[in-house]
Amino acid sequence: MSNLSFQGVNAKCEGCPALLKPLPRHTILDYEFEEPCDILFISDSPKLMEGSYEAFRYHETRLILRETQNFPEDWKVGFTTAVKCPSITLDNLSSGIRKACKTHLHDSIDHYQPKLVFACGSVATNMLYGRSKESSKVRGKTDVMTTDNGYEFKVVPIIHPFQVVAEPRNAYLFSNDIQVAIKNELLGMSSEAHTPYTLGLSIEDLDECRDEFTHTTLDVAVDLETTGLDFLNDTIHTVSLTLVDRETGDLGRTLVLPIDHREAKLGYKIKGDFMKFICEVLANKKNRKVLQNANFDLKFLKRYGVEDVQNVFDTKILQHFLNENIPKSLADLAKYYFPHETF
Repeated sequence: MSNLSFQGVNAKCEGCPALLKPLPRHTILDYEFEEPCDILFISDSPKLMEGSYEAFRYHETRLILRETQNFPEDWKVGFTTAVKCPSITLDNLSSGIRKACKTHLHDSIDHYQPKLVFACGSVATNMLYGRSKESSKVRGKTDVMTTDNGYEFKVVPIIHPFQVVAEPRNAYLFSNDIQVAIKNELLGMSSEAHTPYTLGLSIEDLDECRDEFTHTTLDVAVDLETTGLDFLNDTIHTVSLTLVDRETGDLGRTLVLPIDHREAKLGYKIKGDFMKFICEVLANKKNRKVLQNANFDLKFLKRYGVEDVQNVFDTKILQHFLNENIPKSLADLAKYYFPHETF
């Protein structure tokens, strides 16, 4: 990339608290002489490298280019910083700096006109999303944003490449997020997932599929939606049961039972019958019960009277054995194993 250009005091920086800080430079703007690009990587703040300020260090840039050059398409890759003064971190990124510098960030994006933007690290993510949004909550997910001048762009927060340099086991996470985003957003490989389901609201609904679930040899994927994380005080909204052929991966029927969902307003008798049915399904010794973070769900189920759950397989634990270097939330696992499906 070309050297970032020092432009001196800028009118758009007026009143910015960063100007009062003892920094080596102020208002280093990097969008004056760069050409438009297809993919834009946003770092945190400029770094002094061999006498000039750069958005990314040499090893970080090499990591980025290695990922983008894995495709036959000749995409132009651009680099910029979220904050235009050096030495700004998440610890000293005040609301005043964020407000003033977001104008420059939007100017950069307007100039580059990228098809896809990668926000690298917490500072870049914070500048685009705001302080209230945790990087881990949006990492790897595509959002559509608009600059103050009306340019619409797609942004994907990822970990900063420095985290790969400092800890090589983060390389898989870094690479996977970039690869999936490029394939889905630039190559159009994404598709919307459609999973038909049966919503049980009465005993008749349950009777239609009772034998199908209680005596099956197919695995049963179990998922709970709860009102919170406290199994002693929160309640179960819904219980979802899906039949799965472990040999082929084919899905059978999905049954969704609203237990204490406020919109279902089921009577105690129907809820009791629903829970008896769930007990029968989970006590079946002829198949596996597949849960994500099973300890959490089983504590809620036990409070609702489910004592016997046979052959439990926890996808969170299984993923740890398979690859311990990636996050293991259900959203993350769905993204890793079904990268081109949107949910």
